[in-house]
Amino acid sequence: MGSADPWSNATYFWVVICKNTKAHKGENVMFGHKIPLAETDAFEALPVTGPLLVKCDGCGEDYIYEPSEVLRLEMEAPEHFTTHPRFN
Repeated sequence: MGSADPWSNATYFWVVICKNTKAHKGENVMFGHKIPLAETDAFEALPVTGPLLVKCDGCGEDYIYEPSEVLRLEMEAPEHFTTHPRFN
């Protein structure tokens, strides 16, 4: 077994789950299509306080999300990722 710490390179993102479940039904049914919004860390507080409009990178639909719908998720950085304007 290697000595590399699997937790040392964790990358976290703020994400929302696309509301267009019909378009993403072939994907992970239990957890939905995740739309990355911004890179974060394990401790940063959510930097948005009001509703935000998000365009899905998969189906192209726009939906409004409340801050309570934004989740922190450990994941690899998506290819061609652009930070959502509300997180700049």
